This record gives sequence, structure tokens and C-alpha cells, in this order.
Amino acid sequence: MKKNIILALTVVAMLFVTGCGKKEIEDKEKVVMTSGEVSSGIVIGKELSAFTFKDQFEKEHSLTKDIKKVVFAFSNTTGQLMKMYVSLQPKDYLSSRDILYIADISGMPSVISKMFAIPAMKDDGFPILLIKEKENAIRFRNEDQKGAVMIISLENKIIQSVKFVTNEVDLKTEID
Repeated sequence: MKKNIILALTVVAMLFVTGCGKKEIEDKEKVVMTSGEVSSGIVIGKELSAFTFKDQFEKEHSLTKDIKKVVFAFSNTTGQLMKMYVSLQPKDYLSSRDILYIADISGMPSVISKMFAIPAMKDDGFPILLIKEKENAIRFRNEDQKGAVMIISLENKIIQSVKFVTNEVDLKTEID
């Protein structure tokens, strides 16, 4: 019985970590917002809502005035797009560009995230800040664009623009 439970948890974890059973990210045209409210914590022209999130190594990261871009992935497919691109770059790719990368894992069962997803992220050569609480995800997520990588451009913590991308070409253009 115990072996069956462990086997079932392992299968479910692999589905979450590898994205099996998930549809491919839908390649849409890039969306650019230069005014208005993106979510309750993101209003263009205003200061980005303060946050402190831990990465996959339990190190805390906070928004500082030096950060130029904040990149959010709110789904497994958008997270895979980020991982695929950033893992091919030099180890300091994000930090050298003053970019924070944040992944929403709030919808993932905690046993899966603790036993499988977060340990798998430790193999990535870059920090991934983790949203573990649904209220934080809601604060930053734009429901209409949750299937896209969200890239926030900042100047002294003030939001200049928000872009939503769904392919590697647009992702490279926006974070390089």
C-alpha cells in the first residue's frame, strides 16, 4: 500500500515537473501595455508593489531600485519557456541584466513542490523566486494573459511598461 502511494505521488510529481499532459504554450503576438492597471499590484506609471520571495535555495530576494525587469511565469508552460531560454545563457545572465525571475507555484500541491519541483529547480543554474501563496499570485497575475511570460520594465521601481510574450524570439528581444 505504501509503495503504491509513493508511486502515485512520483507519477503526479513528474507530470508537474516535466509538464506532461500540458498543452504547448500558444504562440500569440506580443502584447505591450504602456498605461493602465495590469493587476492589483501592477499599475503602469506607479511603483511596483513591494515583495520579498525566496528562491529555490531558500534565499530571500526583494525588489530594489536597481532592478530593471521583473519576469513572471504563472504556468508550467511559461516556466518551461523561461527555463529553456535562460538555461542556455551564461550563469549570470539574469543578474547581469538586473532581472528577477519569479515563478508562481501557488497552485501546485505542497507535497509535490517540496518533494519534486523545487529540488528539480535546484539543478537550474539561475535563481527562481517562488510565489507559494495564492494571494501573492493574484496580486501580480493578469488573468487574461496568464498563458504568457509577463515582463515588467522598471525605472527606480516605477513601472514603465508590461509585455506579455509566448515565444523564445520575443522573450529574447524583451530581456536581452
